[in-house]
Amino acid sequence: MRALLRAGIGRASGVRDGRRVLGPDEDAFTLAATALERARGPRFRDRTPVRVTVVGSLLPATDWAISVVLERPIEVVRPVSGAEGFGRALEEARAGPSGDEVVLAVVAGGAETASLDANPPTSDGERDDAAVALWFGDGGAAGSGGALPASDVARGPLAVASEMYRAAVRERQDGSWAGPWRVTPPEGPTVEASKLRALADVRLTAVSEGAYVPRPRYLENLPSRWNFAAERCRACGATTFPSRGRCRSCGRAEGLETVELPTDGALVVATTVIGSGAQPTEFDPQVEALGPYGVVLAEVATGVRVTLQLTDASPGEVRIGDRVDTRLRRLYPMEGEWRYGRKAVPRRPSTRPTG
Repeated sequence: MRALLRAGIGRASGVRDGRRVLGPDEDAFTLAATALERARGPRFRDRTPVRVTVVGSLLPATDWAISVVLERPIEVVRPVSGAEGFGRALEEARAGPSGDEVVLAVVAGGAETASLDANPPTSDGERDDAAVALWFGDGGAAGSGGALPASDVARGPLAVASEMYRAAVRERQDGSWAGPWRVTPPEGPTVEASKLRALADVRLTAVSEGAYVPRPRYLENLPSRWNFAAERCRACGATTFPSRGRCRSCGRAEGLETVELPTDGALVVATTVIGSGAQPTEFDPQVEALGPYGVVLAEVATGVRVTLQLTDASPGEVRIGDRVDTRLRRLYPMEGEWRYGRKAVPRRPSTRPTG
């Protein structure tokens, strides 16, 4: 019998009518990616397959991307959707054999909210657009986590996960629950429906007029671009990011080891604002709908810097010397699909219930 080990939540960044809703560069997958990153625990290259049970508004077309986020092979299962499917997934995850299983519930875009959250909104933000990842496995004492509130399953994943969190906090303080489980009132930029519609109308079939990146090259670079995987040379000690298969310092292709750089807490060393007309053509729809955007140069580790577009903040809000976290977000459409990458978000205090 499995135990609940860890849990993560990804809440939408936008605010409208007192609830958190998808921001301009968010969708069901970006919420799911944030929840999964937070629930996967310490980052190590464990390639053991994991079963992921998905409930809600995450399309099968993103299954391959879940594997990239978790950095391991996966088996995706989709039960009956809605509260019934969510409750069944929780019980099956607990009763299953040894091994890891993740229950991933996604509420995004309004349509799934009605089927997964039956009750009116509460102070815990049960109607927020969000994703919850609950990680089950062989966990001993750390996996006690309290009994699953089966009677409350009909309230939806956010309500159930919040209650499970409070039960876990009462029993232990081990940092195994990550993310803003409680945010009252909602914090974030106000989302204007007209601007969202303008971005939603972007044609996925549009041909890039800027820096064309073939899909095979895009997929090849995802470990670095999504998970900040770098290479450290055992000969000279230099770190190469993004990974290139060759040391940027001494040029050796052998003796490289993969290291994972921190995705949060980067130090801003330079900033700029990209105004209308200065953006790469891939970002034309974004600038037309939302206006100028900020870009930061941030140091993620000693001697390793990365350029990131700023999101969830106004241009100029983040300054040199600030710390930023990163989130996986939409970049631009290319070859019939959205391309995703990490963006910088302002570092804000975490808000969580204490019991």
